[in-house]
Amino acid sequence: MEKRPVFRNSGIKGAQLLEWVRNTAPFLFEGDASRFDSKSHGYAFVLRSAAERLPDDSDLWSYFELCVSAHFATVGTFVPTDVDNAIREKLWSFVHSDRVFAPMWEVALGFSGWDEAPVSKRRVELDERRLSGHQGEWLAVAMGAYASAKRIGSELLPGIREAIENEVDREEALLRDLRLRFMEEPGVGAMKDYLGAVAAVAHNLGDLDRMFDACSIEDTDILKRRVYRSGHEDARNPRALFAEAGRVYQALMAAENHRNFALRVPKGLRKSEKFLTPYGPFLDEWGEGIVKEGLHAGLLDEREFREIVEALVLGWKKLNPVSIYTSQGYARALAGISKAVGNNELLDSVPPVIRKDLTGSGLRTLLPVSKAEFEKKMLSRLKAELNRGGEVS
Repeated sequence: MEKRPVFRNSGIKGAQLLEWVRNTAPFLFEGDASRFDSKSHGYAFVLRSAAERLPDDSDLWSYFELCVSAHFATVGTFVPTDVDNAIREKLWSFVHSDRVFAPMWEVALGFSGWDEAPVSKRRVELDERRLSGHQGEWLAVAMGAYASAKRIGSELLPGIREAIENEVDREEALLRDLRLRFMEEPGVGAMKDYLGAVAAVAHNLGDLDRMFDACSIEDTDILKRRVYRSGHEDARNPRALFAEAGRVYQALMAAENHRNFALRVPKGLRKSEKFLTPYGPFLDEWGEGIVKEGLHAGLLDEREFREIVEALVLGWKKLNPVSIYTSQGYARALAGISKAVGNNELLDSVPPVIRKDLTGSGLRTLLPVSKAEFEKKMLSRLKAELNRGGEVS
């Protein structure tokens, strides 16, 4: 029997970590486990199995797998678990040989193949290829492995380097195809997919660059020369598609895809994966779903519905202290809610102070704007932004 590496866990205990996952994604533990595939949903199997027994905090491999699974399962939810540093850096510091390193890298490789669909709505697909912020989370973990492999002189180093570079290349190819589809048929669906990819790539490359810096990877490193700051125009080896995506992100998406701190307050949103938010600012259908699949379906009661509306109003106010057009995602969600429930019923469902915000602030201007009208304006803005940047090969 192989001797498993023992370490002293001074961080988050496994039992506490499981409680955090239950708090933000209880739906992962509900229903028949057969709805999950052991390969593409390995994180769900790890978490459900750990919930049936007391997690072993002294086993480095098991604890690392639990942390990775918890992070994957919650990073797209309203309250992500706080294990980023552990899976990116801290737990790799306990590795001093390939015997200990190899199983952890296998877990990381498994992460790269997991399907985020059950735990995130911020994703795009094209020809069975997918792109989301989860790939950025994987890149960060893989960089932790890369730095660790360099430190111990692991024979696995070339394979890790290749896996990271392949992921960057894969995202570039998918971004190119989504951009091309939009340029050929500039409709709303293609726009949303391309902008979702832009948001994902901006996040993922940012995570990758930060890990190069955090791990103090030297400038002469092969991988760093090939992918570091590849989305920056001043990089040694800039990639034009990434640089353009960065400009588009700053112009159209940066203010919309924040951490949704306001939506951490209403706990009713955590009841179902149906309530996870897609990429902003396109939240009209999400808002309608809060009514149709939540309130009207009995999954949300009136108090929970009111808390969600209040959180959206207060969140919108906080994100727009100067201009009502800075961040419009929450306003679009409220417009969707208003359409589904009726404006009068919406106003009757909230306390006077929130009713005043809905009728007397900038929301009074934004809510009557139809979904079609808003999306048409976003379409025009994207076309103008792409034309401004010129031809990109």
